[in-house]
Amino acid sequence: MSTRTGNIPVIPQEQIHEESMELAKTSSAIIPFMDYEIQRLEEESAAFQAGEQDQAQFTPFRLKQGVYGQRQADVQMIRVKIPGGILTADSLEALGKVAKDYAPLERGHITTRENIQFHHIPLDQCPEVLRLLGDAGLTTREACGNTVRNVVGAPAAGVCVDEIFDPTPHLAAYVRFGVRHPITQNFPRKFKTAFTGCDSHDHVAAAIQDLTFVSQYRQKGDTQEKGFKVFVGGGTSIMPRLAKPLYEFVSEEDYLRVTLAIWTVFNNAESLRKNRMMARIKVLVDKIGIDPFRELVDAELAQIGPIDPKPLMDVEELQREVPPRPSSAGSNGQNGGGQYDKWRKTNVEEQKQKGFYMVYVKAPRGDITHTQFQALADIVRRYTGGRAAASQEQNLVLRWVPEGFLHEVWQSLDAIELSEAGAHTISDVVSCPGTDSCKLGITSSMGLAKSVREEIESWNGLAEDEGVQKIHIKISGCPNGCGLHHIANIGFHGAAVKGPDGQQIPAYELFLGGNYGDNRVEDSRIGTRIPRIKIPAKVVPHIVRDITTYYKDNREDQESFNQFLDRVGVAELTAVAAAAQKVAESAEAGSDLYIDWERTNQYVLERGEGECAV
Repeated sequence: MSTRTGNIPVIPQEQIHEESMELAKTSSAIIPFMDYEIQRLEEESAAFQAGEQDQAQFTPFRLKQGVYGQRQADVQMIRVKIPGGILTADSLEALGKVAKDYAPLERGHITTRENIQFHHIPLDQCPEVLRLLGDAGLTTREACGNTVRNVVGAPAAGVCVDEIFDPTPHLAAYVRFGVRHPITQNFPRKFKTAFTGCDSHDHVAAAIQDLTFVSQYRQKGDTQEKGFKVFVGGGTSIMPRLAKPLYEFVSEEDYLRVTLAIWTVFNNAESLRKNRMMARIKVLVDKIGIDPFRELVDAELAQIGPIDPKPLMDVEELQREVPPRPSSAGSNGQNGGGQYDKWRKTNVEEQKQKGFYMVYVKAPRGDITHTQFQALADIVRRYTGGRAAASQEQNLVLRWVPEGFLHEVWQSLDAIELSEAGAHTISDVVSCPGTDSCKLGITSSMGLAKSVREEIESWNGLAEDEGVQKIHIKISGCPNGCGLHHIANIGFHGAAVKGPDGQQIPAYELFLGGNYGDNRVEDSRIGTRIPRIKIPAKVVPHIVRDITTYYKDNREDQESFNQFLDRVGVAELTAVAAAAQKVAESAEAGSDLYIDWERTNQYVLERGEGECAV
């Protein structure tokens, strides 16, 4: 039986979840669209704007619809939830339409969780945007709030050479089971998940997730049984922790049961609800230990009956990728020249399917304009198997590109200014939006990312060094870590330091030696924070050059950056950073140091109350 607020009935959450799962069984989208939720958003928004509903009531509701408050008053950020990062040509077109017709900056932003965000949208336009997205099989449902956030998948799922098995159907079933589930609507805090089919290297930053599933096979009699190794309790922010192994093997028949048990333990942890800022599952695991945590999960499992994932695993339409056939007349870049050759070396990777390739489209700072979205949709239709994927490095990945089309793809990308080489290299800098839009932002991380990229482009030979190329730089505008700076070889998070006149200077704290991606989950590393040092923002690009130069000049043989740090320690590099901090101590009043990147006014630390913990 339902109650009513205004004209739209309030349907019990259990009923909404049941309807959602039924829709999912026949939906081509991973998350089925439900217009009822948009009708509720329209009504609740009108009530809020009329002063009939207070902020404390409205904000949690709005967040579950994927509509997030910004630093700027009276506008919203819309976060489109892209499970597994999977994007079709139709969805790229829809994203382009949103960017063109609703986003004042006429662009979207790829996040480090494979979402797409649009900024500065007036609240009364949000329902229009959400319906437009729904028509293209996209949704924002539970992209924000204390819910199961977007589930990260490997862009190479199904085509990776080293993949054990493709877990995309299992990812889809997990998402469909969790979205709109009664237990996931008011967790102590947000909950982040990843699936990966590779055990030998990490495509999904598995060690910093609340929950990660890694594909495994186990011999059972005469057959091999599919399942997952399960990790739990990772996270970043002011208390970075690496996920710990919870189970060595969970069968595919049981992984949703284990999921529900973990969610239940998390949801029932009343100690976490006392302080939203310390309410992540990593805090619980850290406090009681992984073995007692496992006992709690096992106790819940004993009360949970079978949960068959198979009815929710059908993503056949999304997984059907039919590559085009290039004509034999294509040159495939025999006369492509240096730029094409460089791009092919860094941005093209062979699939396990012979003759087909993944193409990494480097999107500087994760931004894609509306014209680029539209052109990318055309490229996906003409040259790929029919879909692309967003990555945690804020890039796009085209899949099933025949070798004979690679040069045409490069030309097409070049025409829209997306043919930059250097994917996965030092110039592929990751950053969060920072003070461009985030209430919690301390510094202009996007501005710094642009300046670091320009600094690297100015190097003569240093950036071409093989060891230097493999260094990864990530930047966050505050300690929370949305830019994933904790797991970068060189990471920065926003801070502020006082100049000699007492005025604030935008600055960054430095992390060295973090890592993920080229190793197993267990071998991931949180970078070492260089204590008591804050580097002025305007000096950071020079510090990047000094650090990489020191590494290049002093390494032995083929040492990687992290191997070099393990051998020599961080003392010398700490001295380099300390010298940079002294620049702030002698800053002249009104000098450039007092102005953040891409700003014209003097810096003032203005940090609002974010909505991540609402």
